[in-house]
Amino acid sequence: MNNNVNSEEYNEKEVREMIDNILSMVNNNLIGKNVTKRLSFNEIFMLMQDLKGLMDIYSEINARECGKIAIKYYIRLITLLINIEGVETHIIAYHDHLENAYRIAAKISLEHFIIYYEWYENEKLLEDRYEVLEGYCYYLNKMCWDRNFEGIIANLPSGYGKSRMMRFYEAFRLGLETSGTFLSLCSNDDLIKGQSRSVIDIIKSERYGNVFPHLRYSKEDKDFFLKETDGEWKLRKCKMLATYYAATTRTNVVGLRANLSIDIDDLYADPKEAQNEELNKYYLNKYLTVWRKRYVQNLTPQIVVGGTMWSSIDFLTKLIKLWERDSKFIPDPKHKYCRISEDGKRVIIQVPALDYETDESTCPKIKSTEDLRKERETMDRYLWETNFQQRPTSPEGMVFDYEKLKKYDFLPKFEAEYSYAALDPSRKGNDFLSMPIFKKDDNGYYYLTDILFSKTSVKYLYDAIVDKVIENKVIAFVIENNTDTSLKEVIEEKLQARGYYGCVIYEKYAVTNKEIRINDMKDLIKDRIYFPDRSKYGANTDMGQALEQLTSYSFDYANKHDDMPDSLAMFGDQIILGNAVPQTAVAMRRPF
Repeated sequence: MNNNVNSEEYNEKEVREMIDNILSMVNNNLIGKNVTKRLSFNEIFMLMQDLKGLMDIYSEINARECGKIAIKYYIRLITLLINIEGVETHIIAYHDHLENAYRIAAKISLEHFIIYYEWYENEKLLEDRYEVLEGYCYYLNKMCWDRNFEGIIANLPSGYGKSRMMRFYEAFRLGLETSGTFLSLCSNDDLIKGQSRSVIDIIKSERYGNVFPHLRYSKEDKDFFLKETDGEWKLRKCKMLATYYAATTRTNVVGLRANLSIDIDDLYADPKEAQNEELNKYYLNKYLTVWRKRYVQNLTPQIVVGGTMWSSIDFLTKLIKLWERDSKFIPDPKHKYCRISEDGKRVIIQVPALDYETDESTCPKIKSTEDLRKERETMDRYLWETNFQQRPTSPEGMVFDYEKLKKYDFLPKFEAEYSYAALDPSRKGNDFLSMPIFKKDDNGYYYLTDILFSKTSVKYLYDAIVDKVIENKVIAFVIENNTDTSLKEVIEEKLQARGYYGCVIYEKYAVTNKEIRINDMKDLIKDRIYFPDRSKYGANTDMGQALEQLTSYSFDYANKHDDMPDSLAMFGDQIILGNAVPQTAVAMRRPF
């Protein structure tokens, strides 16, 4: 086939059939098992040359379907060829094919648009940040194609690329809907005008014109922009008063109209502003009564709110609570750190600096785990949780902040060698089994000396539990009965089988809400329990994980885990206050 063939010589069905045939033929020759005679690499290259021409033609005929083929099959096939030994003769041409394939995919996919646009850039937005921006990118792309999709709230730490992502989205969407209008809002006039200019710069670039030839910029085309200022500009094909309005949060935008999306970003200069309740109420009132009403009336308003959280009362927190009141949000099974409304119309994205589960950096090429952990140790815990972890809290909400706990560097001399323990078994697969162990001094204070803290199912931890009891000479042990009604009996039998008769095991039935129980016991925990120096424990050790979960617990947001504070609350109620049942003295053999 001639690669310079005119697209008018073929109809859509014929071109699609030829594309499918070549894709199938090359793919089967490379990885098929029942191929009697395989094509040579030169023959495959000739087919791929034809395929490149056909994809260019099909992209002009049906850009959306061709883009889907490029994403699902074409890019993968070229990547496979590039990595096969023996194609070195054609490797430069295949890299050219790959770049062109991304250009075709960029017509329908924001992710591929960004990759294509930055193909020759040294610093690439997604290359270093893909794990944290992938969900945001996906839903921004969804907003372009689904007019019923209402909005995105995206909370990411500073420097993770959220604003740059929004500018790419705006330029990309204008390539799809050239006649549309954006309203973009920010608290800082210089910042929002600079962001507006960055969208113009993307549109003026040669690579943008390669993807959207109907918007190919030329300096000679004096009517490409009917108006061009940093605060307001208009493309020739725009059907409204302007293509882009860049305004501050104090600007009077009454009378303006947008029909693409209303984009709100970076409303605070510092934590002090975010703690200003009057300012936060002003922003929320503006959002409800003015900003979102700037959308044209015959369409579902589409809103994108990006930013870094600064406080438990800031605009982002208030807006999330408002959305959560209207809809139930559930974890997105495909996109990490995303929660999607049950009707699929809204998404809340909250990316932490350190992963909630692993305590590792979510974006190590931007900030390393080691550097982030150091920052955590040197700042107020509530600010770390809010600004870095995107879990809005207040100084008052961090009830178990490490600085508020009693701590010991060295254990005192104990008159008795024995210990006390509590066990909160895991209720579901994502929970931790928490078994803190304490020694008691002569003044009635308890020292956390050891712990078993694991996500492993309790039935696989029977021996580990027994080992801890014997090793620490535990004489009083309270177990919460919630999932395994035989746990007490199993532990007793295993202890007796090993000749340990000195431990009285109490069974506690959960009858109150965990948050209420923790709240009731919080002052007792802080007053009567001493905790070890956490710097002596690795982040992934049982003690390290337990102390991290405890000190990050807050009453201001829904905690992903509460196993450590809950086990401490049970210990405080049952052992320290003596509410364990039975209360009568029990005769027992000395354990040692």
